[in-house]
Amino acid sequence: MKKLILSILITLPIIMIMAFKTGETDKKSITVRQPGENELVDCLVKYKSNWGETCTQCGTAASPDTYIVYVKNTCSKKLDVMVGVQEESKWWRLSTFYGVNSSDTLRIYACKGTGKWLKWAREANDKSFTFPTQKEVNEQYK
Repeated sequence: MKKLILSILITLPIIMIMAFKTGETDKKSITVRQPGENELVDCLVKYKSNWGETCTQCGTAASPDTYIVYVKNTCSKKLDVMVGVQEESKWWRLSTFYGVNSSDTLRIYACKGTGKWLKWAREANDKSFTFPTQKEVNEQYK
């Protein structure tokens, strides 16, 4: 009985730490849903991200602050998408892509990133859903 209690006392904190770290990673991605919106935003899946990758838009030299996120359309529908990557200043660098085919991949960057990113999606050419403006995103997601 003492061995069982000792095992539980050792195992429980390890499980709690692992659960906390998993939740911590998930906080970096923000899935944005508008009222009545379908789950097309779930089609956009981050499959990789890198810190310190060379980014010509941020200058000629690689910087450890550069954050690059790679997103893939995993659904069969063609999508219009907007993805934002947060800069250290809390300003969101937004990129909009129209007509993203199934399995297409996108590369989005922040020159001095925080590791946070946002995503929006709609069916290609669906004008009933409009993407937010730069000002709206910066005010709502600080």
